[in-house]
Amino acid sequence: MRGRRETWQQALEEAHRLASEDLRALDPEEVARRAGAVWKGSWLEVKFFGDLCRVSLPAGEVKGVRGKLGEVLILHYLVQAKGTDPKGEWVDFKKLPGGEPYYPVFKGRVIYPFLKLFGKEPERFLQIGKALGGRPLDMGDAAMAFRAFPRVEVAFGIWRGDEEFPPEGFVLFDPTVTDYLSTEDAIWTCHELLARLKASV
Repeated sequence: MRGRRETWQQALEEAHRLASEDLRALDPEEVARRAGAVWKGSWLEVKFFGDLCRVSLPAGEVKGVRGKLGEVLILHYLVQAKGTDPKGEWVDFKKLPGGEPYYPVFKGRVIYPFLKLFGKEPERFLQIGKALGGRPLDMGDAAMAFRAFPRVEVAFGIWRGDEEFPPEGFVLFDPTVTDYLSTEDAIWTCHELLARLKASV
């Protein structure tokens, strides 16, 4: 287990290093425009689930977020942002590049843990989600959209169960998420939201 953690940490460190290099090669003012961030002359300010984070340049240090994974997600978002306007639609994870074959794993890593938290208490999800800055959506029996980044929202939702069927969960994205995050980063962004929901239970 320890070796696996060390390998994961090493992978995050390498991802951080590579993303920092990629960011240094870009025009920070253009990055800010595309990402909905603010260039302050020596750092970029960008919100991550409502938290104001700072990315210093040229060092690429990220402040205001806990954990190396969050730092990497912020760097990836800044590097990959294309400035595309959202379509105002919602699509399932299976519609993302490579999403369909990976969906069973995504369901096991994201949707099932979400249902374990709130499947029997959808009202509790709405209460906690609102406290975390989510906005209610008119879909399912309880659904909320959360702004992960200035130009990326993710929606979590629940269909109530009954005597015959257990509760079902769903996770949706605007189709333009692929202009900001890779499919893998979209998964880890969902993990970050799950961690925040779980910490509030």
